Amino acid sequence: MNLNWDSQSWKKSTKILLGIVTIWPFLYIGLFVLMVFSMMLFLPRAETRSNRNCGNVDLLQLDHKIENGDIKQLTLKPDEIIAVDRIGDCEFTITVTNRSTRDEIVRKAREVVNGQPRVASIEDKSTEEEKVPAFLPLGFFGFFAVHMISIVIMMALLPLYIILAVKNKGLDETTRIVWVVLLATMGMLVNPVYWYLYVWKKRPASAQVAPSPSVDIPSVS
Repeated sequence: MNLNWDSQSWKKSTKILLGIVTIWPFLYIGLFVLMVFSMMLFLPRAETRSNRNCGNVDLLQLDHKIENGDIKQLTLKPDEIIAVDRIGDCEFTITVTNRSTRDEIVRKAREVVNGQPRVASIEDKSTEEEKVPAFLPLGFFGFFAVHMISIVIMMALLPLYIILAVKNKGLDETTRIVWVVLLATMGMLVNPVYWYLYVWKKRPASAQVAPSPSVDIPSVS
Protein backbone atom coordinates (compact mmCIF):
# COMPACT_ATOMS: atom_id res chain seq x y z
CA MET A 1 0.00 0.00 0.00
CA ASN A 2 1.58 3.22 -1.21
CA LEU A 3 0.70 6.36 0.72
CA ASN A 4 0.49 9.65 -1.11
CA TRP A 5 2.64 12.12 0.82
CA ASP A 6 2.35 14.85 -1.80
CA SER A 7 -0.07 17.16 0.00
CA GLN A 8 -0.49 19.33 -3.11
CA SER A 9 -2.29 16.47 -4.85
CA TRP A 10 -4.71 15.82 -1.98
CA LYS A 11 -8.42 16.52 -2.28
CA LYS A 12 -9.69 19.77 -0.81
CA SER A 13 -11.78 17.85 1.74
CA THR A 14 -8.67 16.02 2.95
CA LYS A 15 -6.79 19.30 3.39
CA ILE A 16 -9.70 20.82 5.32
CA LEU A 17 -9.93 17.75 7.55
CA LEU A 18 -6.22 17.94 8.34
CA GLY A 19 -6.60 21.67 9.05
CA ILE A 20 -9.41 21.03 11.54
CA VAL A 21 -7.37 18.31 13.26
CA THR A 22 -4.35 20.63 13.31
CA ILE A 23 -6.12 23.49 15.10
CA TRP A 24 -8.11 21.19 17.42
CA PRO A 25 -5.42 21.21 20.22
CA PHE A 26 -5.76 25.01 20.43
CA LEU A 27 -9.56 24.77 20.58
CA TYR A 28 -9.36 22.03 23.22
CA ILE A 29 -6.98 24.02 25.44
CA GLY A 30 -9.29 27.06 25.17
CA LEU A 31 -12.36 24.99 26.06
CA PHE A 32 -10.49 23.33 28.95
CA VAL A 33 -9.44 26.67 30.44
CA LEU A 34 -12.97 28.05 29.98
CA MET A 35 -14.49 25.01 31.70
CA VAL A 36 -12.09 25.23 34.66
CA PHE A 37 -12.83 28.92 35.20
CA SER A 38 -16.58 28.28 34.85
CA MET A 39 -16.43 25.57 37.53
CA MET A 40 -14.47 27.87 39.85
CA LEU A 41 -17.01 30.63 39.26
CA PHE A 42 -20.32 28.77 39.52
CA LEU A 43 -19.71 25.86 41.91
CA PRO A 44 -19.22 28.03 45.02
CA ARG A 45 -22.46 29.84 44.20
CA ALA A 46 -24.33 26.57 43.75
CA GLU A 47 -23.14 25.30 47.11
CA THR A 48 -23.99 28.50 49.00
CA ARG A 49 -27.08 28.13 51.17
CA SER A 50 -29.76 30.76 51.25
CA ASN A 51 -29.39 31.13 55.04
CA ARG A 52 -26.35 32.35 56.95
CA ASN A 53 -24.39 29.57 58.59
CA CYS A 54 -23.78 30.72 62.15
CA GLY A 55 -21.72 27.74 63.27
CA ASN A 56 -22.47 24.80 65.55
CA VAL A 57 -24.45 24.54 68.77
CA ASP A 58 -24.69 21.67 71.23
CA LEU A 59 -27.82 19.68 72.06
CA LEU A 60 -28.54 21.62 75.24
CA GLN A 61 -28.45 24.93 73.39
CA LEU A 62 -30.70 23.53 70.67
CA ASP A 63 -33.13 22.27 73.30
CA HIS A 64 -33.34 25.75 74.87
CA LYS A 65 -33.86 27.40 71.48
CA ILE A 66 -36.69 24.99 70.60
CA GLU A 67 -38.31 25.46 74.02
CA ASN A 68 -38.15 29.26 73.68
CA GLY A 69 -39.63 29.15 70.17
CA ASP A 70 -36.48 30.53 68.56
CA ILE A 71 -36.30 27.85 65.85
CA LYS A 72 -38.61 27.94 62.84
CA GLN A 73 -37.25 24.99 60.84
CA LEU A 74 -35.41 21.73 61.44
CA THR A 75 -33.80 19.63 58.72
CA LEU A 76 -32.92 16.10 59.79
CA LYS A 77 -29.93 14.49 58.09
CA PRO A 78 -28.24 11.13 58.73
CA ASP A 79 -25.62 12.49 61.18
CA GLU A 80 -26.73 16.04 61.86
CA ILE A 81 -29.60 18.42 62.37
CA ILE A 82 -29.74 21.84 60.73
CA ALA A 83 -31.77 24.38 62.67
CA VAL A 84 -32.89 27.72 61.21
CA ASP A 85 -33.32 30.57 63.65
CA ARG A 86 -36.63 32.40 63.59
CA ILE A 87 -34.91 35.79 63.57
CA GLY A 88 -32.38 36.51 60.86
CA ASP A 89 -32.60 33.10 59.15
CA CYS A 90 -29.40 32.04 60.88
CA GLU A 91 -28.43 28.36 60.45
CA PHE A 92 -27.01 26.13 63.19
CA THR A 93 -25.55 22.69 62.64
CA ILE A 94 -25.83 20.07 65.38
CA THR A 95 -24.14 16.69 65.11
CA VAL A 96 -26.52 13.94 66.26
CA THR A 97 -25.71 10.26 65.72
CA ASN A 98 -27.92 8.73 68.43
CA ARG A 99 -31.38 7.74 67.18
CA SER A 100 -33.16 8.18 70.50
CA THR A 101 -31.67 11.65 70.95
CA ARG A 102 -32.86 12.62 67.51
CA ASP A 103 -36.38 11.32 68.27
CA GLU A 104 -36.47 13.30 71.51
CA ILE A 105 -35.52 16.51 69.69
CA VAL A 106 -38.22 15.91 67.06
CA ARG A 107 -40.79 15.11 69.73
CA LYS A 108 -40.09 18.34 71.55
CA ALA A 109 -40.12 20.31 68.28
CA ARG A 110 -43.60 18.96 67.50
CA GLU A 111 -45.11 19.82 70.89
CA VAL A 112 -48.07 22.13 70.48
CA VAL A 113 -47.94 25.38 72.45
CA ASN A 114 -50.81 27.89 72.14
CA GLY A 115 -52.21 25.91 69.22
CA GLN A 116 -48.93 25.94 67.28
CA PRO A 117 -46.00 23.46 67.19
CA ARG A 118 -42.77 24.74 68.71
CA VAL A 119 -41.07 24.35 65.31
CA ALA A 120 -43.22 25.23 62.31
CA SER A 121 -41.37 23.10 59.74
CA ILE A 122 -39.56 19.78 60.19
CA GLU A 123 -38.01 18.19 57.11
CA ASP A 124 -36.72 14.64 57.44
CA LYS A 125 -33.85 13.83 55.07
CA SER A 126 -32.23 11.26 57.33
CA THR A 127 -33.15 8.35 55.07
CA GLU A 128 -32.45 10.07 51.77
CA GLU A 129 -29.23 9.26 49.99
CA GLU A 130 -27.26 12.11 48.54
CA LYS A 131 -28.11 12.09 44.88
CA VAL A 132 -25.41 12.81 42.36
CA PRO A 133 -26.72 14.79 39.37
CA ALA A 134 -27.18 12.48 36.38
CA PHE A 135 -25.16 14.74 34.09
CA LEU A 136 -22.11 14.69 36.37
CA PRO A 137 -20.77 11.17 35.60
CA LEU A 138 -21.75 11.51 31.94
CA GLY A 139 -19.95 14.84 31.75
CA PHE A 140 -16.87 13.39 33.43
CA PHE A 141 -16.62 10.41 31.07
CA GLY A 142 -17.33 12.65 28.09
CA PHE A 143 -14.56 15.04 29.13
CA PHE A 144 -12.18 12.11 29.74
CA ALA A 145 -12.91 10.70 26.26
CA VAL A 146 -12.33 14.09 24.59
CA HIS A 147 -9.13 14.53 26.62
CA MET A 148 -7.72 11.16 25.51
CA ILE A 149 -8.69 11.74 21.87
CA SER A 150 -6.97 15.14 21.97
CA ILE A 151 -3.77 13.59 23.35
CA VAL A 152 -3.79 10.93 20.60
CA ILE A 153 -4.31 13.63 17.94
CA MET A 154 -1.40 15.73 19.26
CA MET A 155 0.86 12.67 19.35
CA ALA A 156 -0.13 11.63 15.80
CA LEU A 157 0.34 15.10 14.30
CA LEU A 158 4.04 15.21 15.24
CA PRO A 159 5.27 12.34 13.03
CA LEU A 160 2.72 13.18 10.32
CA TYR A 161 4.03 16.69 9.75
CA ILE A 162 7.65 15.59 10.02
CA ILE A 163 7.08 13.01 7.28
CA LEU A 164 5.30 15.61 5.15
CA ALA A 165 8.27 17.94 5.51
CA VAL A 166 10.81 15.22 4.72
CA LYS A 167 8.91 14.14 1.60
CA ASN A 168 8.08 17.64 0.42
CA LYS A 169 9.72 17.85 -3.00
CA GLY A 170 9.14 21.57 -3.13
CA LEU A 171 11.73 22.20 -0.41
CA ASP A 172 15.47 22.07 -0.68
CA GLU A 173 17.45 20.01 1.78
CA THR A 174 18.31 22.91 4.10
CA THR A 175 14.71 24.07 4.33
CA ARG A 176 13.56 20.51 5.03
CA ILE A 177 16.00 20.26 7.94
CA VAL A 178 14.82 23.59 9.36
CA TRP A 179 11.17 22.51 9.17
CA VAL A 180 11.88 19.10 10.73
CA VAL A 181 13.65 20.78 13.67
CA LEU A 182 10.81 23.28 14.11
CA LEU A 183 8.10 20.63 13.89
CA ALA A 184 9.94 18.33 16.31
CA THR A 185 10.51 21.03 18.93
CA MET A 186 7.51 23.33 18.54
CA GLY A 187 5.07 20.97 16.85
CA MET A 188 1.69 22.27 18.02
CA LEU A 189 2.66 25.90 17.37
CA VAL A 190 4.29 25.30 13.98
CA ASN A 191 1.85 22.73 12.54
CA PRO A 192 -0.78 25.33 11.47
CA VAL A 193 1.92 27.40 9.73
CA TYR A 194 3.20 24.39 7.77
CA TRP A 195 -0.35 23.33 6.92
CA TYR A 196 -1.16 26.75 5.47
CA LEU A 197 2.09 27.16 3.52
CA TYR A 198 2.57 23.67 2.11
CA VAL A 199 -0.77 21.85 2.38
CA TRP A 200 -3.52 24.43 1.85
CA LYS A 201 -1.69 27.02 -0.23
CA LYS A 202 -1.18 26.07 -3.85
CA ARG A 203 2.43 25.82 -4.88
CA PRO A 204 3.21 27.50 -8.20
CA ALA A 205 4.13 25.06 -10.92
CA SER A 206 7.48 26.76 -11.30
CA ALA A 207 8.30 26.39 -7.62
CA GLN A 208 10.12 23.13 -8.03
CA VAL A 209 13.54 22.56 -6.62
CA ALA A 210 15.80 22.81 -9.59
CA PRO A 211 18.89 20.65 -9.62
CA SER A 212 22.12 22.46 -9.00
CA PRO A 213 23.56 23.60 -12.34
CA SER A 214 26.67 21.79 -13.36
CA VAL A 215 29.72 23.86 -14.01
CA ASP A 216 31.96 22.84 -16.85
CA ILE A 217 35.57 23.33 -16.00
CA PRO A 218 37.58 23.91 -19.12
CA SER A 219 40.40 21.50 -19.58
CA VAL A 220 43.88 22.81 -19.72
CA SER A 221 45.73 21.32 -22.60
